[in-house]
Amino acid sequence: MRILVTGGTGYIGSHTCIELLNAGYEVLIIDNLSNSKHEVVDKIKKISNKNVVFYEADIRDNKKLYEIFEGNTIEAVIHFAGLKAVGESVKKPIEYYENNVTGTLTLLKAMQIHNIKKMVFSSSATVYGMTEKMPVTEEADLSAVNPYGRTKLMIEE
Repeated sequence: MRILVTGGTGYIGSHTCIELLNAGYEVLIIDNLSNSKHEVVDKIKKISNKNVVFYEADIRDNKKLYEIFEGNTIEAVIHFAGLKAVGESVKKPIEYYENNVTGTLTLLKAMQIHNIKKMVFSSSATVYGMTEKMPVTEEADLSAVNPYGRTKLMIEE
């Protein structure tokens, strides 16, 4: 099974890629390297002792995304790509909505066109806002209080 990992050179993405490779999956990574470095790809290969296909691309780039989907048989997507800093999202909300929400919509359209129906989305506890009850469970009320959290909540919806 071939799995596409968006944001696969980030911290969580890279560790997920290693686990997928070690479990016998083929892995394709798409990352624009805005929060990571290309050297991570070599580290993934070294740690797993397996090959991984890497595309330096932004998921908002329709043309490149469709080329990747056309050139590969992808059975599922694990979606980590996105901007991720709460404080920065308050200063740059438009950038967060464009990157996180528009990027995900572009990805979902490509998946729909290529009939890929399996996706794991990496959300955030920020979708629950400032809850008093700990630990936070998925039954907690949704009340994102910053642009980052609202983008994650929009994507979940």
